[in-house]
Amino acid sequence: MRKIIYILFLMFAFAAQTNAQEMRTIFVEMPDSIIPLLTKSNRADCVDFLDAKMKARVTNRFDGHSELLQLTPDYLKMQLTGHTFLQMKLLPRSSGDTIICMINTVCAEACDSRIRFYTKKWQQITPAEKLLQKPMIKDFFTPGDPLEKILQIADIYLVELKLFPLVKTMQASYTMPAYMSRKDSAFVTKNMHLIEYQWTGKTFEQREK
Repeated sequence: MRKIIYILFLMFAFAAQTNAQEMRTIFVEMPDSIIPLLTKSNRADCVDFLDAKMKARVTNRFDGHSELLQLTPDYLKMQLTGHTFLQMKLLPRSSGDTIICMINTVCAEACDSRIRFYTKKWQQITPAEKLLQKPMIKDFFTPGDPLEKILQIADIYLVELKLFPLVKTMQASYTMPAYMSRKDSAFVTKNMHLIEYQWTGKTFEQREK
């Protein structure tokens, strides 16, 4: 019995190690054209530093600093520059394959994100709207009398998207109030809410409020 348990333990350990390598391998082997700021050596060094429990910070192609902040079997988060961030998430599809969800976010007073999807061979899946129908500004607010007035103020589309390790969800937040006057920001945010999406195996679907 102990021998069987030991063999099962080794099998699970090997499977966990293999899965843990997946995001690492995808990130390191990513074509330079996807994130031109980083070389393959940069990406490999980041992973090695993180494995060694060191700060995973490297000098990028523009002589600035980029830092790998988090790496799990299915998720990666990286600060590319002082104001730009990268997130990557592996999403299993019901067809049996796995795709890569990539979000680039630029932050100043407010953050704004762009999303792309790729196969594991780094072929871009277009249009992205096939996998995610991005929210409209009105979707961040509760329908009611103030909505018309809110939309007169909140007329610029700035949305931050966030992915998470372990779970297959995504969060969207409307960030334009950071650029508004204190009065307008308070009025708009009072009725504002986050939007959550769940990966279904085919698309990201908005969760019911």
